[in-house]
Amino acid sequence: MIEHNINKALALSIMMSTSAMANINNLSPETSAQLDIEQMPGVYFESDTLRENPVNPAQRNFSLQIQQPDSLPLTSGDRFFEKQQYTVSINQLKATISSTPAERSGCPALALNSAVYTNFTAEGQFQCYSIELTTATKIEGLLVNIPSDVDYNLYFFKLEDDNSFTTLDFSNYPTATIEKTIQKVDPGIYILAAQATQGLSPEPAIMGWFDYPDFDQQESNDKVSQATLLTSTAIIQGNIDNANDLDYFTYQTGSDQTKIKLKFSASAQFSLELWTGSAWAKINNDLMTNVNVTPNSSITFLARGVADNMPSVSAQYALTVTDPSAAMTLTSTRVWNNENLTNLLHASYLEAHQYIGMSGKVTDDNGQPVPFATVILTASNLDEEIGREIITSNINGDFNSQVALPDCIGTGLVNKKNRTYHGAPTNPELWWDIWYELAHYQFSLYDGNRNKVSETGREFLHICKEKITKSCYWQRDYQNGGEVYKCNHY
Repeated sequence: MIEHNINKALALSIMMSTSAMANINNLSPETSAQLDIEQMPGVYFESDTLRENPVNPAQRNFSLQIQQPDSLPLTSGDRFFEKQQYTVSINQLKATISSTPAERSGCPALALNSAVYTNFTAEGQFQCYSIELTTATKIEGLLVNIPSDVDYNLYFFKLEDDNSFTTLDFSNYPTATIEKTIQKVDPGIYILAAQATQGLSPEPAIMGWFDYPDFDQQESNDKVSQATLLTSTAIIQGNIDNANDLDYFTYQTGSDQTKIKLKFSASAQFSLELWTGSAWAKINNDLMTNVNVTPNSSITFLARGVADNMPSVSAQYALTVTDPSAAMTLTSTRVWNNENLTNLLHASYLEAHQYIGMSGKVTDDNGQPVPFATVILTASNLDEEIGREIITSNINGDFNSQVALPDCIGTGLVNKKNRTYHGAPTNPELWWDIWYELAHYQFSLYDGNRNKVSETGREFLHICKEKITKSCYWQRDYQNGGEVYKCNHY
């Protein structure tokens, strides 16, 4: 460990009022009952695939050699490297600061991806292990093969610079055969500790930890109590960093919210499930899904790998969840047409024959994009609607589509000359007969209850037919000199 630099102005002796090393008594945190999915509210959802929630995690096997412990279990209250109040020199202080994690914590070193047999001789005893990490990673602590007639708990701590213990996670399911902690951590010193809370058994449990460095930014969310909180509109990308990775998400509905729209974009190696209150309901991948919800309630989702077809850690899934009623405003609306038309009638009006292109963005009251909002694009003449397209905004709130236009007869005929002057044989002056009708395009935005909340539009010119009636150009007169003006009529 890198030694701390000592300021030269520091006195050569420092009065220590507390022990320089950790106190095992601090390894016993005040914990509440473990939050379980069975305690969470559910939402009604019809699904072809329902899965019961297991009472305990799936059985875990250690694919490594299990070590024998090299220290006896510790009784709560035992103090390691106990020292009375005393005065230390600079060299002594530096030596204390430079102590190993095992010396500072009183917990022997145990490498990641290792396991050790765990046994206790009295209730309240601890068995703990330490490690110092130099890079960020995700650590899963496990206590498995717990005898059925005892109750053991598992804790995960960070050892602070002042040698105090900060509880990062714990697992205290009553009479569980497996206890698990999970935490994404930065560089530092960490402790895994098991405690016999009720009952004893001659049969040993197995205690160990694993690291998963290829975690996504939502970690750690492997437990319901660690679920990533989603509100209003959420766009999540994640991965499954190991075969036992579970990604929990909790969506909080608004005070007036009655629906959500969601889409889980992923390969068949990923699965997304919705908690109904009694079972997990599978949601189809890559399809828009509508769910009726209760205002001011929580909805729990679980993303995981498919057991017999696990994805690689580099494979990604995307989860988008939104409140359709949050859509309030249409912005950046645009219309266009790329047909080969004369565009001679009026410079400020769009001309379109077979289609009109329409695009824009849907935002909420705060100007944030709203995915999956319903937008209806229409075109109408003076008598009726002549085109309609119903679309939804993408995950960025954008939409882009074309409204097909029918053939028409036209309510007016005009003859227009093109914008060519002093025409040449290869670029003549053209006169066109143009039949058209005045039409109107409109963008309409609807909320989740099919109420129109925003609209915008204006007139355009629906071109029914364009026909050349005359073409004229100037041609050099080689016989008489100068130029001659020639016209063709059609």
